[in-house]
Amino acid sequence: MKILKGLSFLLFFCVISEISNINNAEAAACTVTDGVYSEAEIKSGCEATPDLYEIVIYKMYLCTSAPTIPTTSATVVLTNCSQVFNNASGATASVSGTDTGIDLSGTYTKPPAGTYTHGYAMMDNTFGITASIKIDGSMDGVSSGSGVFCGTVAGSGNHTKASGSHTNNSVCSSTAVTGGKFTETLTHFGGSGDDWTRIATANNINGTTASVQGILVDSNGHLAAEEGEVDKLEGLVTFADSITVTAATTSLTMSFNLGEGMSLNSGGADKIHMGSGPFQAIMSAN
Repeated sequence: MKILKGLSFLLFFCVISEISNINNAEAAACTVTDGVYSEAEIKSGCEATPDLYEIVIYKMYLCTSAPTIPTTSATVVLTNCSQVFNNASGATASVSGTDTGIDLSGTYTKPPAGTYTHGYAMMDNTFGITASIKIDGSMDGVSSGSGVFCGTVAGSGNHTKASGSHTNNSVCSSTAVTGGKFTETLTHFGGSGDDWTRIATANNINGTTASVQGILVDSNGHLAAEEGEVDKLEGLVTFADSITVTAATTSLTMSFNLGEGMSLNSGGADKIHMGSGPFQAIMSAN
């Protein structure tokens, strides 16, 4: 019996990082007409669906009430939570727009019967995004190129308070672009001109009542006291609909909403910045 296979319900808060670039974690969805994006909307900032989103997950919990998030001297209080997934080395989850379930490698545990209103996850503060799009006007890649076809670059970069966001995440061309996986390391939720931000919140994810808090922690699982201490990312999720587990429950199934998994915005002048945003996975007990 496969209890909890595909349990990746907490992916949708990964990682809210592009608060830094659009100053709004809940920008409107991009308008896509016959597969073509609006240049004007991109420059104003909008949310779109990536081709692939990747995150490394260590632990996941279901909670009957909201846990107390970490402080600079204490780890998260999980008294009312049950651990449902564990992989000490980290399990890589790759989610595409057509996925209906992700089979993470690790140990799964069925939680006790009950009604679960919240979830909590511990994961890496690095993640990957892959995307390619067509735009109704020519734009420049922050890495290179120009044209109506743009995509993510195969590479990596950092998003920090000290140096701001990476400037090498997109390439554009007059012909179709095949997006590469861009891997970002996150140590700051705000923009380079903002105070260092270690907790970020997004409400009404994808038009639901779900909400999420992303929390940057140190190697001890404490709320990071300074940017140089950031080692991992943790997240608290408030479910739009509670999950009821009974003695008869044999599995938890997933459906994914990647509608806000990618943020598109101005990288300066005519440049396009392509980054991550929160996306949602909906769980039901069977």
